[in-house]
Amino acid sequence: MKIKYIGFDKDGTLFDSMPEYARVWGEIFNKEYGIDENSASKYLLDTAGQPNFLQVDGLLRKYNIVLSKEEVFKKSSEITKDLGERVIPKAFPEVKNVLVKLKASGFKIFISSGQQEIVIKNDLRKTGLSDYVDFIAGMRPNDPNFIKGEQHLRAAAKYFAVSFDEFIKETVFVGDTQTDLDMSLEAHIPCIMRKSASHVTMGALFTVDNFKNLEEIIRKI
Repeated sequence: MKIKYIGFDKDGTLFDSMPEYARVWGEIFNKEYGIDENSASKYLLDTAGQPNFLQVDGLLRKYNIVLSKEEVFKKSSEITKDLGERVIPKAFPEVKNVLVKLKASGFKIFISSGQQEIVIKNDLRKTGLSDYVDFIAGMRPNDPNFIKGEQHLRAAAKYFAVSFDEFIKETVFVGDTQTDLDMSLEAHIPCIMRKSASHVTMGALFTVDNFKNLEEIIRKI
């Protein structure tokens, strides 16, 4: 199997951002809805990888706050924008060197994330990683159905101008949550997982502490 395309989750995978996202998320829900900050923060971490609007809806419902689908999506768009503005992006130490090497080796790189696309682009720009990512699939404020999973993968295949069937045969996905693993398994794509607080390993092809040897691992697939 020859891998040509490498997909990455963003937060918790490329960026060491989840603790700070959880802290700010807790502040937002405490201020707007009176939900305990620690409980809100824990909920975000426990559901890491899910589309943001599902996390917003799930947390509010847990406290018997029910919004319409349109209201939830609007609120989640506001929150992800707020998170993107307040949280300073910080890539894991090895990430830039790894992306530089992967691009130099001819791999095509894409990101699939539950964060807003504009936030992903800004974070990549702020951390000097923009030149090493070919395509971004994230939350789109005008399209609630565009979520991580087959839709993101099909969008990536379209961008790279290959058929979906060809694309998934030549793709590996790198993530850190159950959502990342589920997406990969459903699409029959090999998955490499960064070890994290979620401790997701069942079904992953490889589980690693960092990505320093990522290219070598991918060439073994």
